[in-house]
Amino acid sequence: MSLWCAAIFLLLAAVPLSAQEAEQSPEQVYVAYYQVRYADLYDWIADFNQHSVPVLRELQDEGVITGWGAWQHQTGVEYNWRMAIRAAGWAQFDEFWSEYLGRMQARAPEAVARGSEMIQAHFDEVWDLSEVQVPDGLSATYMYDSRYQISFADMAEWNVMWSELVAPVLNAAVEEGLLGGWVRQGHNTGGRYNWKVLYLFEEWDLMDDLFARVTSELTADSEVWEQFTGLIQAHDDVIWTAVPAPEGM
Repeated sequence: MSLWCAAIFLLLAAVPLSAQEAEQSPEQVYVAYYQVRYADLYDWIADFNQHSVPVLRELQDEGVITGWGAWQHQTGVEYNWRMAIRAAGWAQFDEFWSEYLGRMQARAPEAVARGSEMIQAHFDEVWDLSEVQVPDGLSATYMYDSRYQISFADMAEWNVMWSELVAPVLNAAVEEGLLGGWVRQGHNTGGRYNWKVLYLFEEWDLMDDLFARVTSELTADSEVWEQFTGLIQAHDDVIWTAVPAPEGM
């Protein structure tokens, strides 16, 4: 099996979710990060839009998967392509693998061959979908991916504090238009981080405004702030930009 064939399934995984789609939870999100040569990125996206998107839409329409999406690198980490596929569990991922690779190879073997030359490295992980607060029809330009390492012994306390302290601030920001929406995920497989939240923005400048508000709210009580941040063992942030849609769509 070529590198592209092995990679293309792994590379499809966590997209912003609508509230309607979240009702199908519990679901899992297979996330993969790819390093594509920057000289090839334009052609990679063109091949993705021309060949992959129609197959992905078919598989979603057929119920093999419940969602998919793609983002390209903006800030942070060495990977410049983030793909996502959402499904009810591992059995559906296996079905997707078989169907997607078979259809791609049958319809666009030249794109499969090109892709195998473009991929330099990849990393993948699986997340459990925990909570979705995304208005239907949202079309976000930026996704701020914030990942945390929390001791599993502290996870229950962390989740309670998050729900009581942070979630209400984020929900109010969504209502005001400061934040497009947010998605919370829990670790399933892969990587050191075991908790993450995805913030969706329509404008770049709104990021600083949101995080200034969150920090202001949390630091109002220094004891609570120390308790909350004391649970964090490690943290990492990455910003992604939405992949341009195919022309005419």
